[in-house]
Amino acid sequence: MSKRFLISSALAMALTSPAFAQFPPPGVYLCVDMQGAAFGTLSLAPAGDYDFRSSTAIGGTGQMASSGNSVNAISGPLADIGLTGSFSTEGGRTSFMFSTNMGSVLCATPA
Repeated sequence: MSKRFLISSALAMALTSPAFAQFPPPGVYLCVDMQGAAFGTLSLAPAGDYDFRSSTAIGGTGQMASSGNSVNAISGPLADIGLTGSFSTEGGRTSFMFSTNMGSVLCATPA
């Protein structure tokens, strides 16, 4: 096979492959409800594994999925409360705005 054929084939595959999902940066995020009360701490690992800790009855591990900047919990305690939302990163600081069946929640890296 010629180099030209291999390059053309690779380019064609890249152009027809599904887009890679953007995933939020791993890290520890502090979460508050819309009244500013502490809601918990979200520890997000690469590939979507999470650990959520709270002083309420909610807590444990699970998995999140993302597409573009949209994020939703697909298993664990955050899925149990219907967590869905989006994230943004500005100035090296990432924040999430989530909706749950317990109300809206904001999670962000500590300042």
